[in-house]
Amino acid sequence: MIKKTLATLVVFIFCVLPFAVTADDFDDFDDSADEEEDEAEEEEAEESPADKKAKEQSESDAAMRDLMGDSGDEDEAAAPKKGSKKSGKSEKADAAAAESEPAEEAAPANKSFGGFKPILLVKGGMTFLGNYRQGNVSTGAKLSAIYGSVDEGLIGGEYMGEHVIARGLLNVRTDNPFINNGNSPLAKINLHSVQNGAANILYEAFGGIKFYDVFIKAGKMVPEYGLMDTYQTLGMGFTTPYLTRSLIAVEGFIPESDAGLALGYNGIIKKDHNIFAGLSLGTGTITSDFWNTDKTIGLYGRVGYGFKDYVKAALGFQYRTDQFNNGTVKKSLAYIGIGVHAQVAVKGFEMPISFDYTMFNLVDVTTAKKKSASNMLLSLAPGYAYHFNHNWIDKVSIALRFDFIQGIFTNSASLSNYLETTSFKSSKNYMRIGVTANFFTKELAGIKGMAGITFLMQPQTKIATGDKDYGFTTLMISAGAEY
Repeated sequence: MIKKTLATLVVFIFCVLPFAVTADDFDDFDDSADEEEDEAEEEEAEESPADKKAKEQSESDAAMRDLMGDSGDEDEAAAPKKGSKKSGKSEKADAAAAESEPAEEAAPANKSFGGFKPILLVKGGMTFLGNYRQGNVSTGAKLSAIYGSVDEGLIGGEYMGEHVIARGLLNVRTDNPFINNGNSPLAKINLHSVQNGAANILYEAFGGIKFYDVFIKAGKMVPEYGLMDTYQTLGMGFTTPYLTRSLIAVEGFIPESDAGLALGYNGIIKKDHNIFAGLSLGTGTITSDFWNTDKTIGLYGRVGYGFKDYVKAALGFQYRTDQFNNGTVKKSLAYIGIGVHAQVAVKGFEMPISFDYTMFNLVDVTTAKKKSASNMLLSLAPGYAYHFNHNWIDKVSIALRFDFIQGIFTNSASLSNYLETTSFKSSKNYMRIGVTANFFTKELAGIKGMAGITFLMQPQTKIATGDKDYGFTTLMISAGAEY
């Protein structure tokens, strides 16, 4: 109150006093100046007391804003004009126009509390019609698979301050018989790495700093590779690990989380353009038990671009060395891989696509020599989503799914180390096809939800006589929620 009084007094001194001091100078003007002054007084007299008061108040407010260094444009645009005269018809017309204009959508609830944001993502479902074969392709038993599973159960929080960042996440995930009875030892490890022990269930735990969109972080985290981090959200197709996460993580050639350091940039340019790049160095989860090797060093990187919600694309690469040691054979084996990932959404049509190609070394334990191998992954999920103009219904979507994998493990039950050439066939392949329909809700109290039904089939593939069959069929209902 005292500051306002002093400011008003200053305005009075600087605005009114100069006119009082120079008032005597007007007496020296000729009669024409007197006539102009008389006309001005007559015009002021014609003004209504309300208009005159509003004008004086406006001039006083303007002087105060000038003194305080505030332009006042926003206030003038937002505040109604005083002293304006409108007829009853005009007011009614304005009210009708305001009612006819579509109401703006309410802003989503702010889930951040002083920089801290809780994270909750649960996706799971019930497979009520599923089957797979076990053992020999020709004579193996056909087993039914009726089970419920939690595919992703992310619980934790993150802190994104002005310069400090941190995240802590647990991942609760249950068994999936299609992976447990499959032939890829890496896919099994990727599935169980978050189930066996408290150290592994700690899915992400990192801290770091950022400055002008440049970040550096250390701890256990998702590697900077392609668009892997974008799969941890509610999507068109999910429930089984084949549909939820990045295919290269599911098949096992990139870990879902690794311990190490990361450096990168992620910023918005001119409001619409997202540029991101990252490089991470991993040392293997739990001193390389994740990869069942003596020592693992992985280098992962990506560079990408996004435009609004229409497109997001990234080029990823990896270089990893594994130390093979079975007591008699010791080899350092290298992995080199590239990946191209994109997510496109235009006028309801949605298309996630990923392609990964990996070249790596394996060991022939009979000759103790390295052998080269390769693997290729291709995944497409074209779909269409119909959006609703509704308070809580967001969209209904339907999508197809196609996966092609070339270079596969066979009969992994007898495989002691995935780095052996014994049961890996670069020339063999299999594919998966499916369709999914899902219903999404809008954010309500910070929570989004979805439910749907998915059919997925992996046709039988004969690798060699006596090898396991990769085939399975599943039909499931699913649901998920995200905060």
